[in-house]
Amino acid sequence: MIKIIYITENGSKLAHKIKNILKYYLYDCCICNLKEFTIEGREKGFIFIMATGIVIRKYIDKIKRDKREDPFVITIDEFGKCIVPMLSNHLGGGNYFSKLIGMELGSNVVFTTATDVNNKVGIDEISRIYFLEKPNREDILKINRKILREKVNLHLPKNWKIINNNLSNTYDINYHKEDYVVVDDEIVLNPKKIVIGIGCRRDIEPYRVYWTVKKALYLRDMPPWRIDGLATVDIKKHEKGILMVGKKLNKRVYIINREEIINLYAQRKDLNKSYFVFKSIGVYGVSEPCSILGVNKLSNNYYEGKYDKIELILKKLKNKGVTVSIAIG
Repeated sequence: MIKIIYITENGSKLAHKIKNILKYYLYDCCICNLKEFTIEGREKGFIFIMATGIVIRKYIDKIKRDKREDPFVITIDEFGKCIVPMLSNHLGGGNYFSKLIGMELGSNVVFTTATDVNNKVGIDEISRIYFLEKPNREDILKINRKILREKVNLHLPKNWKIINNNLSNTYDINYHKEDYVVVDDEIVLNPKKIVIGIGCRRDIEPYRVYWTVKKALYLRDMPPWRIDGLATVDIKKHEKGILMVGKKLNKRVYIINREEIINLYAQRKDLNKSYFVFKSIGVYGVSEPCSILGVNKLSNNYYEGKYDKIELILKKLKNKGVTVSIAIG
C-alpha cells in the first residue's frame, strides 16, 4: 500500500490526481489527511504533500528501518511543482515513482543521490531494474562510491539487454553464459523468478491475451525477455491464446492444478476472489494464484508452505475477458 498524505485543500486536490495516476498503473494506494495519518509498518511507500521539514522532523525516524528494506518516502509541494525522493530511492523505488508521477504532472523531480546527479547507475538500481536479489548493504556502499571515480566491470547473461542508457557510462559491460549478474568481478546477484499468471474466457482471441500481457509488462516496466515463464489453470491448458503467447515470448507455460489453487487461497488472504469464477471452474481466481504457484514451480517448490514470501507485484489486470498477474520470488 502506498499512502498519500496531505494537509491543505490544494494538497487534497493534488493527492487525488496522484491517486488516479497510481491507480492507472494498478498500485494499491490510499489518501489521508495528516491528522488521520498512521504508520502501520507494512507500507510500500509514502507520498507527503507538504514541507520536507515536517516529514524529516516528525516521520522519517518512525519510517526508516533498514536501507535494504525501507519503504520509499517522497515529498511534493501542494501545487506539484517539485517532487523530492527522500528515502529508499533505488531499492524501494522512490526515484521510479517520483519520475512516474512527475512525468504525468509535468513536475520537476529533484534528485539528490550522488549516483543519479552524476548520471551513474548504482548497484542497488541495477538490482531494481533487472529484478535481482538485493545486494548487501556493504556492497551498495562500496560499489556506489567506486563508480563515482571509475568504471567497474558488469557481467550480464548473454541474452540480456541494456535497460538504462547510463549503464554504459558507469560500467564496462560484458556478457557471459551464466544466468546471474556479476558486479566488479566478485559480487554475484541472482535474478529473481518471475512468472505471469493468465486467466481468460474460453476461446478468446489470441491477440487479446498477447496485448494484455504486453500491457502488464509495461505497467511494471519489465522487458519481455526478463520473465521466466507463464502459468494458467489446468482447465485452460489447451487455450490457444495462452499457448500462442508462450510460443511468441519463447516461455514455458506452467499448468497449475485447481487443488493447488484452493490450498493457496487457504494460506494467503490477499488474493482477489471472484464468485463468478468459482461457480465456473471451482476456484476463486486464476491469474494471481497461478503466477504465485508458477514461481514456486520454477523454484523447485522452495516456497512450499511459505507462499507469503512470493510478491505479487501486479495483482490483477483485467482486459475484455483476460486477466493477467505478475509474481516474483
